[in-house]
Parts: sequence; C-alpha cells; structure tokens
Amino acid sequence: MRQKLLALGVVSGPLLLISACTIAMLFTCMLGWLLSGPDTEAGLVRIMQLAPLATPQAYFTQSTEAPAQNTEAAFQPPASQNVVEPEPVDEAVLAAHQEVEDALGFSLPIGSVNSITHEGVATRLVIPQLNLDAPIVLSPIENQTWRVEDLGTDKVGHLEGTAPPGSASNIVLAAHVTVSSGVYGPFAKLSTLQPGDQIYVYYGEEIFEYVIDEYQTVDRTAIEVTHPTNQGRVTLITCSNWSSAEGRYIERLVVTGHLNQG
Repeated sequence: MRQKLLALGVVSGPLLLISACTIAMLFTCMLGWLLSGPDTEAGLVRIMQLAPLATPQAYFTQSTEAPAQNTEAAFQPPASQNVVEPEPVDEAVLAAHQEVEDALGFSLPIGSVNSITHEGVATRLVIPQLNLDAPIVLSPIENQTWRVEDLGTDKVGHLEGTAPPGSASNIVLAAHVTVSSGVYGPFAKLSTLQPGDQIYVYYGEEIFEYVIDEYQTVDRTAIEVTHPTNQGRVTLITCSNWSSAEGRYIERLVVTGHLNQG
C-alpha cells in the first residue's frame, strides 16, 4: 500500500506541475486575446480607447517661482498707434444720404458724389505738364459699372460714389486714352506724368492742388483703386494695353496723388 502511494506521488507531482503550467499559459493567452482582439484579419491592430488623460496628484509639482520670460520673443506693442477714428456724421447728412440710396437703388459711401443731387462733382481739371484743360462731368453708375462712353475727346468723368475734390478721401477721375483709331482722348499722355507733378481740380471757384505720387498698371477689373481713403487723394484712370485678340484694352493705367494742404 505504501509503495502504491509512493508511486502515485512520483507520478502526480509532475502532472500537477504540468497542469499548473498549462493553466498559466491558457490564462496568458486569454489575457493577450482580450487586449489585442481575435486575429481574424491579418495586419489589423485592435485600438483600445483610453480614458481622458489626467496628471496624477502624486506626480504633480507646482513651482513657486514665476517662469522666465523671453523678452526678445514676447510681443512688444508699438510705442504709438495712429488710430483713425471716424468722425460722427450729422443725422441730417445720414437722412439725405439715405434718400439718395433709395432713389438710386444701391448704396454709396457717405459724402460721395451721386447722380441725384450732383453735389460735390468737380467741374474742371488742369494738368500743366500735359497741356490739359478739360471740363469734368459726372460719370454715373449704370448696370453696376460707370458710364464713360459719353466723355469723348474732351471731357473727364468724376466717377459716381467717389469723393468730392478737396475732401479727406479719394476722388476718382477717368478719361479716354483713345476714342477711335487715331483719335485721342484727354488722358492720351497720362503715362508721362512724373512724381512731383501738380494737377489742379476745380469745384466752381475753388481750386485744389494735388501732387502726383506714383502710377501703376492694374487689371481692368481692379475696383479697389476707386475705394475711399482716409486722406485727401486723387486717382486718375485710363485704359492701357490694347488686345487685338479681345478687341479692347485689358488693363488700366492708374495715377495717384495726394492733396497739397500746404
């Protein structure tokens, strides 16, 4: 009997060890499957969604010293800022402006010339360097563009919606470079103006002197050159760069100058 128990102990010892190892391996495989998912599709990894990250209190330390500041990289505001604040507009002016907009059916900058009252429309342009002395008429807005066909060979158009002469904004004057083949307009030699040249814009008996600053060639759709400014400015516009393929000028020559208030 004792020999049988001894024999059973010799045999069962290894069996128990094997069983324990087997159970451990099965537990390890089961845990790995739960974390990685069943390998049903090669090359795919099961993504476990993490809870929101947080810093454990045990590893969080708060410094009592203020962090050093990089004075070179830090933003430094300019010493002085030229902020242009709009001047208050009289209620009567606003009311009159609203009446004009209602009559036109579209909006214009406040204080600009319009085809309803014609108030502020310049009357004459003199450019000594071009030997030019031409009357100015209003060029109204029709179908979302300015009508300049009637200017011909001798008139300059004051574009509706731009500023009156002498004001702290942008007065825009336009004229033809050519009217037909061999027939030239008032701005035929506009490109010969140089910085420093003077031009004179009349409003009745008043005369306003502007000094040319620069000129540029822009696309014919560049409407931004007619926008209001926050200082006295004149903008002269004519056609440039004739395209035989399109049968029209495809660019605009733009000459700008500042109001001489000295």
